[in-house]
Amino acid sequence: MCKTMSRLLWVSLTVLLGAVAVGIYWNYDGFDPESVRGATVVITGCSTGIGEEMAYQYARLGAKILITARRENRLKEVVAKAKSLGAQEAHYVAGDMGKAEDCERTIQTAKEKFGRLDYLVLNHVGSNVQSVQEKVLQGKPWDQDPDIDFFVDYLNVNLVSYVRLASLALPLLKETKGHLVVVSSGFGKVPWPNVSFLCTDKFALDGFFSSLRVELMKAQQDVSVTLAVLGFIRTPKISENLKV
Repeated sequence: MCKTMSRLLWVSLTVLLGAVAVGIYWNYDGFDPESVRGATVVITGCSTGIGEEMAYQYARLGAKILITARRENRLKEVVAKAKSLGAQEAHYVAGDMGKAEDCERTIQTAKEKFGRLDYLVLNHVGSNVQSVQEKVLQGKPWDQDPDIDFFVDYLNVNLVSYVRLASLALPLLKETKGHLVVVSSGFGKVPWPNVSFLCTDKFALDGFFSSLRVELMKAQQDVSVTLAVLGFIRTPKISENLKV
């Protein structure tokens, strides 16, 4: 009886210690805030929402940032706040990432301002044809509203420009062993009805950048590719449209 109790005690203790070890492993990310201090960062889609907040977080860590969006007045405000929060440098490029020349100008500006690039964070969302928020809220099945013009424009802004910016930045990221971060969502993992254009984009982002990650690993290029899969987030613009 004593041997059985002793064995059970050791098994229980082993399980407990194993659970503690797993908990420590999953909660330890190994992130060193000092590794970002002085790092050069380009973030797209920074006039509001997630992009704006990321700019402030990098600023608090003492990074040098360059942000983009279409609204110059908002970019000026974000740059001013980023500097007040501790950014070593803060610059902006006002432009439409759906235009090849604006993508090229963004990466070229980073090269001119910083001379290097450590992080490229792709976050922008938009369309030049119709408000994306309105399109999502309408929630019409594709066969009832096959809006090809919107579909082509949406993929150009939210997929092709991501690939273009990453391609332009890769030579710089290879030099610094840098980081490529792509903001995506659960729509790229599970098909959803009435937002086929959104799922198409997010699934494609996953496919392209996951493949790129493997290619870089095979070529022994030390550039990390992170696909950030986000859940539902009530940014100010979405909250306003949802009236919450």
